[in-house]
Amino acid sequence: MLVKRIVIGGYGLLCSVGLGSFLGGFYLLQGTLIHLVGLGTTWRPVFNAAWLLLIGGLIYLVQSTTGQLPRPLGLIRADLAHTGTTNYRYLLLQLVIPALILTSGTSLGPEATLVSTTVLGGVWLAEKQRWLTLHWQDGKRAILKAMAVPHRALQPRPATSTASWWSPLVLAELAAGCFAFYLTCKFGGEPSVLVLLGRAHWGLREWAWLLPVFLAGRLVGRLELRLMVMLRRLVLGRVRRQASLLLLGGLAIYAASLWLPAINYSGMANFHLLAGSWQHQSATFLIAAALAKLALVTLCLNTGWIGGDIFPVLFCATAQGIALSQFLPADAVFVIAVFAISAGGTILEAPLVAGGVMGIMFLPPNLLGICALVTLGLWLADRKQHLLLVDWVHQWAGLLAK
Repeated sequence: MLVKRIVIGGYGLLCSVGLGSFLGGFYLLQGTLIHLVGLGTTWRPVFNAAWLLLIGGLIYLVQSTTGQLPRPLGLIRADLAHTGTTNYRYLLLQLVIPALILTSGTSLGPEATLVSTTVLGGVWLAEKQRWLTLHWQDGKRAILKAMAVPHRALQPRPATSTASWWSPLVLAELAAGCFAFYLTCKFGGEPSVLVLLGRAHWGLREWAWLLPVFLAGRLVGRLELRLMVMLRRLVLGRVRRQASLLLLGGLAIYAASLWLPAINYSGMANFHLLAGSWQHQSATFLIAAALAKLALVTLCLNTGWIGGDIFPVLFCATAQGIALSQFLPADAVFVIAVFAISAGGTILEAPLVAGGVMGIMFLPPNLLGICALVTLGLWLADRKQHLLLVDWVHQWAGLLAK
């Protein structure tokens, strides 16, 4: 029994290291390709148009043959809930195609591919280990053969199972994969993604502005989220053909690349602008750029030019936080932090993601406590709103039943 656990656990850790390294390779590849293509290095208008047409054709071909890549997380969850498994046939392909798509200047990031591939790889590994556990008595030769053939000897999880996906072994495998991803990026020459927005010198005066800025960020975030939903409905309600949607998204990306290239790509690579020159831009410019980027993000997400929206949304929220800080008698970085987390977490509908990313990657260490406090406040506010909605639905259901 001990040997069985060691062999299967060691195999899982080894596969996790491999998956993490592949993900690191994807991250390096998309960064290299974006740097090489660089939308507009030579003959900008002509080159941008030609490249967008090429990538648009690639997206159309992929969607017509393999389906959307990277595979949407919502679709993966739905598959797991109904069948206990999902389609990871094109797992390796979605480490290449999205890297090419991101070179188009779509205002989205690589995080969608990173998350999707991590989940798909985790499901595949769980099925492989489940098969090895059930067939351990088949002998060494059968076990070694199953380990060597990735697409065979898989045991899906029963769709009716209520057991947790998490275990100490899964956590260890996830940690091994993350470490392998980090080492691959580090030794691959990827520059640090940590960009501090500045130093914070805050005190008692800033506490008086904490709640007003938090509420302002939440209000702005809810308003912008509603506008993004309205834009989505407008686009999908009037444009239905796949080719037409791709053309609309491509035109939006092309226009941005000509008039405001800073809103192209994910925003993560452009965070140095928010830590430098954009802190001296006018509030009008910052707000207009943020709204334009949110519109571009919405169009890209809903016209086939897919990717991750975490960094683009946080980029926009941070730019608006800089604009707000110009009008308040409080520490600028303090205001930016509170507003960016509250607005970004509201738009993403994920307070922990917004607070975690901002706290780890963009805020100075002396704001980590404020970051945690704002994140907790936003999470509690969302939870209370959800509970109130549930109570309201129950009350109306009771009235209808009577």
